Amino acid sequence: MRKEGIAKPLNAEKLSVILQDIQENSAFAVRDKALVLVSFRSGLRVGEIASLVWDYILTKNGEIKETFSLRKATTKGKKGGLAFFTHPELRSALSDLLAETLSVKSICEGSATSVKSICREDPVFRSRKGGAFSNVSLSRLFTNTYARAGMEGLSSHSGRKGLCKALNEANVNVYNIQKVLRHSSISTTINHYISVDEDLLANMVKGV
Repeated sequence: MRKEGIAKPLNAEKLSVILQDIQENSAFAVRDKALVLVSFRSGLRVGEIASLVWDYILTKNGEIKETFSLRKATTKGKKGGLAFFTHPELRSALSDLLAETLSVKSICEGSATSVKSICREDPVFRSRKGGAFSNVSLSRLFTNTYARAGMEGLSSHSGRKGLCKALNEANVNVYNIQKVLRHSSISTTINHYISVDEDLLANMVKGV
């Protein structure tokens, strides 16, 4: 039984509904789609997402990096670690966000801009006011986005938990899951992220 207050994991079916709702109802659809996909497809924590700047995720040529190092100051326990932006859906969403960012910059400056003109220390995800999100405001945005799509029990942690569940169901070794999520202890991955599927266990025992 799920403990009260613990976020439910996101999954592909729920993701589809949420992205459709974002497309139809969000005033910041490109940004919000990328936010949800960063959470679900890379497993970054909300504070890590809020602290992302373009220099983290862009190569010198202005392409989206597949892997990059998180700055220690922005990670839990200040331990740093690698982030993986390899999923095609995530990379496409970030490319769209970059294009939108450059388009807005071009309009504001009254001239065409290239990716080289972007301020690499600017936040990847801007709030309605134009600056970086705080952890609290971004957590609230995640919760409101999910609730608007009719998804109760989801929070800013649901994407991260959903990625863990998806990797586990794909039979990825738990130690590799630990590395992706950057848990300092394997027990955290096992005890707090990987839930026991009673139907799966029943079928396993039945088949022995």
